[in-house]
Amino acid sequence: MNTINYNDVGANTDGSYAGVDNNRLVVTSRPQDFGTFAVTTAENYTTIPYAKARTFRINNYTGKIVGIRRRHKKIVIDRFEDTSFSNWSGSGTIESGQNLEGSRGAEINGLKYTALTAEQMNDGSEVEVTFVTPGNSEYSIKINVWDDESRIETGSPAASLSANESNTQKNTEYRVIFRLHKTDGNSDTFLEGPSGRETISSALNGEFGTNNMQDSVVSIESSTAITVDPIIYQQKVNYSHELLFSTSSVTFPCYDNISEYEVINLGSDAMNYSDTADNISLSGFYAV
Repeated sequence: MNTINYNDVGANTDGSYAGVDNNRLVVTSRPQDFGTFAVTTAENYTTIPYAKARTFRINNYTGKIVGIRRRHKKIVIDRFEDTSFSNWSGSGTIESGQNLEGSRGAEINGLKYTALTAEQMNDGSEVEVTFVTPGNSEYSIKINVWDDESRIETGSPAASLSANESNTQKNTEYRVIFRLHKTDGNSDTFLEGPSGRETISSALNGEFGTNNMQDSVVSIESSTAITVDPIIYQQKVNYSHELLFSTSSVTFPCYDNISEYEVINLGSDAMNYSDTADNISLSGFYAV
């Protein structure tokens, strides 16, 4: 085996050499995307800060018991894997188009909309729409969430994104995420694109109606054809939490990012739950 000093920045590091540091064999490759995070929580569940990842490890060295759980139940509204679009309504057109996820996507021109859920929408639920902007020099796209289809074009949406050539790039893939806060009557909007995730709006007031969003729909309106694939509804669920005891370090998988999880302070190792209101801080790292 050929070896090199791992700390020698000028050393040959091709595949025929193994790195050595103080006479110990070391790993010379690391995950391509890697970072750290910190989250502070008390008596209420707190979302782990957003970071794109497929897995993360969280450490509990606080001396207290911590609960951790997933935040959402993922529901696929449409992947457009077939050529039937009978669940879509509206004056525009929808047909098979370029695939973004799976075997095919949909091409939407004009106004089309479809149902999101017949369940009560809990605070913190999210709607995700992935789309590709047109190649035209000028275009206008509106993606909205409504409490009821009767409000489309006549009222205000619960959440909204307006995109055009001034705030997005043409012929570019984006994903909009609406985080809905029904009780407060507002929403947060995030847009993911070539530069990562951008916060478009926070606590923006919207119309959530009186039926707990049980007749909610998502609409897509474009001045020229755009590709859409897929549409995801993330229903907020109060799952049972998993316990993280002090000095523990646990790895969890992600569908897309580490904000899919939330944590809470449950009390001390002595099982004295009177200290759950104390702020505690946890750290961890994530990787694709």
